[in-house]
Amino acid sequence: MTVGTGNLAGRGVYARRNFAPGEIVVGYRLRPLTAAEYEGLPAGEELFVHSFGGRRFLYPPPARYVNHSDDPSCHQDFERCCDVAARPIAAGEAITIDATRETDRELATFVTAYEEALAGGRAADLAALVDPGAVAWLPDGPRRGRDAVVPGLLAGARITSDVDWLVGTGRWEAVGSATVRSADGTDRHLTLLLKVVRGNWQIVYQHVG
Repeated sequence: MTVGTGNLAGRGVYARRNFAPGEIVVGYRLRPLTAAEYEGLPAGEELFVHSFGGRRFLYPPPARYVNHSDDPSCHQDFERCCDVAARPIAAGEAITIDATRETDRELATFVTAYEEALAGGRAADLAALVDPGAVAWLPDGPRRGRDAVVPGLLAGARITSDVDWLVGTGRWEAVGSATVRSADGTDRHLTLLLKVVRGNWQIVYQHVG
């Protein structure tokens, strides 16, 4: 791989040789970041941080410079941490991915972390997914602030359907809708508003009605 000019922080990644479909083109190892490490990143580095399962991860070069495209040359294998050729790639061609799949992965792993925290009654894990200023409208009324929201969520409804997401411009916020079931067996509608806060997806608003 070579790094040249592109649209991601002015850089892009290009093939140094031909690749056949199914070949690993770019491999990487994600670096987990604490909140303090995120705050201490050099200016501009936050662009390369992604949130999976409610945790921050920093992409290393050259993978961080792979550009996005509506007709990508690669697909992302999140389990193996690599970009795989989706079609024949010629030497000198730009290595590109579909950014929507990356966002889909971030949101799916957030929901998994959210459901696991609820199922396990793990208040600390759930708190990590909730913004300090979050607001939740629950069947017993509104709760404001993380310290009030988390106990309400732990005692509340569980998701019983897939979550339909609408991702905002710039990929920094998303609204989700799903069916949830209350402790009394009543099915209700859940609305979630997530935002990327200091590099991490967080619940900023939730409504169960």
